[in-house]
Amino acid sequence: MLERLQSKLREITHQGENTKEDPSLKDVEDTMVETIALCQRNSHNLNQQQREALWFPLLEAMMAPQKLSSSAIPHLHSEALKSLTMQVLNSMAAFIALPSILQRILQDPVYGKGKLGEIQGLILGMLDTFNYEQTLLETTTSLLNQDLHWSLCNLRASVTRGLNPKQDYCSICLQQYKRRQEMADEIIVFSCGHLYHSFCLQNKECTMEIEGQTRWTCYKCSSSNKVGKLSEEFI
Repeated sequence: MLERLQSKLREITHQGENTKEDPSLKDVEDTMVETIALCQRNSHNLNQQQREALWFPLLEAMMAPQKLSSSAIPHLHSEALKSLTMQVLNSMAAFIALPSILQRILQDPVYGKGKLGEIQGLILGMLDTFNYEQTLLETTTSLLNQDLHWSLCNLRASVTRGLNPKQDYCSICLQQYKRRQEMADEIIVFSCGHLYHSFCLQNKECTMEIEGQTRWTCYKCSSSNKVGKLSEEFI
């Protein structure tokens, strides 16, 4: 596929300036898009060195015609090739570090000896994309931090909130509890306001073992839910 792209690029360098509907230029764009898609699919399973070996030949193929003299390539084709090269750079930036891409461009013999203005457009375009992605990342991080802060505040408020029992007696044995009990039996208060002795809940099998911890369930609330489900089934 890369050889086919290089062949079409060579055809463009030997053509005169045509209209925007030049079929050869359209073929170059279609072939380039297919090559980019192929590189993107394979980059996920490659390491950094393998990704560079996959993407850099494509970048060099797109930049090769632009190294020719301005008289060799019509102005219309030159601008179109620059735009296509930017698409390649933007696509490969998601898989290859920006410093590696810049280093590869600056190490090119043609661009390394030339003026900065020759590659200024490419570098500025890459930096614009980088700045946009950085701004997007900062905004996303800020939103996530705000959401996390809100969640932690609500969790802390619910944990530290005091519970007010609806009655001063156990909802199972109906015996009143005392603030200073002589027995070692614990008093359990649920957020619904029902109060129980832990021994009474154990007798009603209102406990669950989850990850080595004992979880309690309200006897009255769970019983009313079961009755509601049974009545719905009979209806």
